[in-house]
Amino acid sequence: MENKDIVISVSILSSNFKNLEKEITSLNFSGIDEFHLDVMDGHFVDNISFGLPIIKCVKSLTNLPIETHMMVDDPYEFIESFTKAKVNTFTFHIESKSNIKDTIYLLKEKKISIGLALNPDTPISAIEPYINDIDRVLFMTVYPGQGGQSYIMSVNDKIDEFTKKYSNSNILIGVDGGIKLDTIKNSFLSGARMFVSGTGILNSNLGYLGVVKELRKTILR
Repeated sequence: MENKDIVISVSILSSNFKNLEKEITSLNFSGIDEFHLDVMDGHFVDNISFGLPIIKCVKSLTNLPIETHMMVDDPYEFIESFTKAKVNTFTFHIESKSNIKDTIYLLKEKKISIGLALNPDTPISAIEPYINDIDRVLFMTVYPGQGGQSYIMSVNDKIDEFTKKYSNSNILIGVDGGIKLDTIKNSFLSGARMFVSGTGILNSNLGYLGVVKELRKTILR
């Protein structure tokens, strides 16, 4: 296993938005592979985060890929505008109210990479009918809607089950929530290869570059 096989994604939900430009610029040189933008509508989850203006702002400040994580009731409604904003990956929840097949079909038509996210209590059987039509699965290792939560270790068993069942698949397996130096190795051993970290990167006393290097070292150690 080499570093090139690992995707480190930073969630900017915990960013200091007064200094967003400075933070994005610094993160560009930290060794991350993509930006992860949590879009919340106040319905699917209690909180409201940000929408198109912030996405466009981040896009203008980086050449790295952007994944939008749609914690919204009806992700289908956002596809048209997010396509125009040139997001690279559109990840939406299997628990959302949109018609899953219709949402996938429109994303394919727009040629956007497709991710399906599932909450800690949702079984992998919920996403299995769509396995051949998506590019990544995002396992929530916290309950969606709040930053800074602790990693739910029991999700590792679900990741391991999925990894073994779909070992011949090209699907990128990601984890989101509580990813820090003391949790990343366990999710890697369960089969995850994409790691979303918010406070684990943004609030680290190692600095952005230092903590990203250490996250990679921890995986390969």
